[in-house]
Amino acid sequence: MARSLHRNHVIETVFAISAIVAPAFAQSAGEHARITLKPAERFQFIEGFGVNFTSPYFRDDQKAMFDTLIKDLGATMFRVVPYLVYSNWEEVNDNDDPNVMNWEYYNDRYSTPIWEATWNALRFLNSRGIRPVIALMGPVPEWMLDDHWTPPKHKVCQTDSKQFPLKPAMYDEFAEMVVSMVMYARTKAGIDFEYFSPFNETDCYPPEGPRIDPEESPKVLAAVARRLRKEGLGDIKLTPADQAVITNDYITPILRDPDLMKQVGVFALHTYGENSVGPHVERVKNSNYPHVPVWLTEYGDLNDRDKTAENDWKKFSLASNRRALMALNQGASAVFYFDAFDDYEECARRLTFYGLFRSADHIYAPKKRYYATRQLYHFVRPGAQRIGLTADIPGLTVSAFHDASAGTLVVVGLKEGGPKTVNVVTPRTAGVVDSWDFYMTTRSVDCLKVATVMAADGTVELELPNEAVFTLVGKLKK
Repeated sequence: MARSLHRNHVIETVFAISAIVAPAFAQSAGEHARITLKPAERFQFIEGFGVNFTSPYFRDDQKAMFDTLIKDLGATMFRVVPYLVYSNWEEVNDNDDPNVMNWEYYNDRYSTPIWEATWNALRFLNSRGIRPVIALMGPVPEWMLDDHWTPPKHKVCQTDSKQFPLKPAMYDEFAEMVVSMVMYARTKAGIDFEYFSPFNETDCYPPEGPRIDPEESPKVLAAVARRLRKEGLGDIKLTPADQAVITNDYITPILRDPDLMKQVGVFALHTYGENSVGPHVERVKNSNYPHVPVWLTEYGDLNDRDKTAENDWKKFSLASNRRALMALNQGASAVFYFDAFDDYEECARRLTFYGLFRSADHIYAPKKRYYATRQLYHFVRPGAQRIGLTADIPGLTVSAFHDASAGTLVVVGLKEGGPKTVNVVTPRTAGVVDSWDFYMTTRSVDCLKVATVMAADGTVELELPNEAVFTLVGKLKK
């Protein structure tokens, strides 16, 4: 359904692009900007690009939309929240013994309609070759909380919150609860997955997660890691800390625990602002575990109540893609857009509109932000390696990649002002690219192939609108 919508929209907009194509390749007498690729400078390999969604909302009529996300957008990773954005399904303690799981209790909980929708969603992703990241969000049961509150020593996104923290005496109970879900998913629901995030945004309480301060985070994670190994699930990798305030340092305390680090597969971060992953990438690089990748597991924009086309373009298309490219340029090896489609968020108690797809009346249609995101996701494939470049240009954010398997160079850029004419230069020492396929999303164009641009002495000249997301794909000659 959504793919046919995309094709129809391309037909409708092909005439709108003609006003841009005509001058796009003409010589400009005005100011020029210059991007110089440096393919000899190699950085991180890209593991993939993904989206978030809450799986209890999954229905069969969404399958076409998910196929579009996979086959057309290019999503190869999904971060899935399995239980209504809450981690409180163990409403009463299963048996008051954290060392023994009461499977009569847990089997009943995990076979409810909410959980069955989750298992169906995850199995559907498996059927499409996707191994999802299972990520828990939201508060924990109240019986796990401490009975006192102390001011945090770090930044929090809910400054007036006085939610009690997770009680240290309950760390093993928390581990029992979350690992029971992992066990059921793996052994009874038949889900194939590797990565697991046991808590979310513990510096944004409530409603995003329980209060777990940075110095306590490795203790809670260690309890989860021990329980995973006890239950024969040592291959499940943890993805901490999925924090809300990206300038908080949850990572350093975790890096200090060598036994815990055996279970850590990824460091995961969120940002909806101008700060990004760079300081954390440096912390990991300078540690004893420089091989552990850093992912941006949530990005996008938070002003979802403004459903105007202008906000969709300025915030959810331009600003959001700037955040993605910035994270990649600072060393992230995967980024996940929030959210896949509009849905009702239990924690917000309202219908939210963060999605790449609108979902009115169960009819799923891509928004402008979908096409802007496609400029990156569709053309940069897993296994590509980020390469160096220079682009000291106001208003331009750009990343470049070498895909050895496809024999291509890919440039993805975001233009928010600055000179109209942009030259892209490929040194001859990097290999010869005779022509580039040029794709663009603007206010009027949705990820449309504008033209094939011929290079002259390694240089292509583009004249871009004031605001655009653009992609160049060039085949290296052997």
